[in-house]
Amino acid sequence: MLSPDIEPLIAAAKFEENGLIPVISQDRRTGVVRMFAWANRDALRATARTGLATFWSRSRNALWEKGATSGHAMKVRDIRIDCDGDVLLYVVDADGPSCHEGTTSCFARSVKEGALVSDDGPPGVPASIVSQVDQVIASRKGQDGGKSYVASLFAKGFPKIEEKIREEAGELCESLPTGDDAHTAHEAADLIFHAMVGLQAAGLNIDSVFTELERRFGVSGHVEKASRTKG
Repeated sequence: MLSPDIEPLIAAAKFEENGLIPVISQDRRTGVVRMFAWANRDALRATARTGLATFWSRSRNALWEKGATSGHAMKVRDIRIDCDGDVLLYVVDADGPSCHEGTTSCFARSVKEGALVSDDGPPGVPASIVSQVDQVIASRKGQDGGKSYVASLFAKGFPKIEEKIREEAGELCESLPTGDDAHTAHEAADLIFHAMVGLQAAGLNIDSVFTELERRFGVSGHVEKASRTKG
C-alpha cells in the first residue's frame, strides 16, 4: 500500500546534480517492466499525494502525470528504493499500454535471429496469466450469452456455475491418478477457470484469493486450520 509520507524515502534517495533520480515502473500483477522515466522531489511528492505515477519531463521541463493526456494512467501501489539509493521503483496497476507507441511496455524491442525486432514488450511472470484471465472474465458480465460462454454462465446464475465447478472438480479427481500429465493439467485449468467465474459472480476477484494465500504463506497448515476452527 502506497504511503502518503514520502519524506523518509526522499531523504534516503541520491538525486543527481540536476535534482533527478531514475524511476522504473513495474506492473504489480504481471511483473513486466512498463517504462523508465525521471522524477524529482516534487514528482515524488505528487505521486504519493495522488497515487498516480508522476515524473519530471526533461523535454518539457515540467511535472508529468502519466496518462493525463493519453488516459493510460498508472496507479502506484508502492514506491521502493534500491540498496544504493540511486534508483526508484514504482509498483503500479497500469491502465492500457504504457508506451507512446502503443505497446504495453516501452521495452518492446530485442534481438532475435540477428535482427532487432519489435513486439509488445517482455512477457510477464507465468502466474500473471491468472490475473489476465480474471480481468477478461470480469469484462464478460452483462454481455451477450450467445456470443460468450462466460456471459452465458453469468446469465444462468449460481446453479449453473456451481454445477460446472463440481463437474470440473470431479474430472480433475478422476485424472489425478492416471499419470496423464497433460490431461490432468487441462482438467486443473478447467476447475480454476470455473472457480474464477464463480468468484466474479459472487463479487470477488482473484486478488482476494492471492491476498489470502499471502496471509497463509509461511504458516503451518495445522496452525492455520486450527485458527479457523477456533473462530
